[in-house]
Amino acid sequence: MTLATVVNRSLSLLGYPAVARELLSRYSDSTTLEVASSARIAKGCLLRGRVSLAPRTRVSRGCLLNGTVAVGRRTNLEPHCELVGDVTIGNYCAIARETTFQEPNHEMDRASMQIRFYDEVLDSDLAPTSEGPITVGNDVWVGTRATILSGVSIGDGAVIGAGAVVTDDVDPYAVVAGVPAERVGWRFSEPIREKLLDLEWWHWDESTLRNRRAFFERTLEDPDDVPTVAEFHGDSTATPTASSTETPFG
Repeated sequence: MTLATVVNRSLSLLGYPAVARELLSRYSDSTTLEVASSARIAKGCLLRGRVSLAPRTRVSRGCLLNGTVAVGRRTNLEPHCELVGDVTIGNYCAIARETTFQEPNHEMDRASMQIRFYDEVLDSDLAPTSEGPITVGNDVWVGTRATILSGVSIGDGAVIGAGAVVTDDVDPYAVVAGVPAERVGWRFSEPIREKLLDLEWWHWDESTLRNRRAFFERTLEDPDDVPTVAEFHGDSTATPTASSTETPFG
């Protein structure tokens, strides 16, 4: 077992305290952690590669983040989620327990498919394959034990049913389920979906969101239930502010 492995496992048991994260990023060749001070990492998680956690992110016990992984503001990863490879998840997502995001895959056209066999027995190399990074939008709910595979893009506001295996892209605000996952419905009608996508509320600062509390507590049944961006700008209580003006890991 290498020293880097020992250090990373020790930090896992401690929940990656801030001082230890800084030392790991500074002295490890394989792991760089960019973690907001307000992000929460439970004990028993394992972080490897280049991992970025935005403000108020919550990573629950037993999660594995291994690769080039970025998790957006106030997104929750419930216990024992695995994010492997090139995975980006947006803001305000709810990722249920034991969900897997698997970007790299195995090559299947050689005599063996096991990377370790090529490395340790043959002293050779078998590179993983990939259909591309996994990208998850904002305000996405992924149900328990769902699996998201290589190259998939999930649109804003989508719902992934429990146990689904997602092999193709998912449209914004679609509801998908099954193996392989197929669309079984929509969260809202098309006019409502279009207005919500125009608002992009998940990029607003939290003061603006709190000032719009009445909107978020409203059941959306008619397009008129969703104000336009111009109407929000005309509201004297606040002006929507994009999070792009914020420090990503402050």
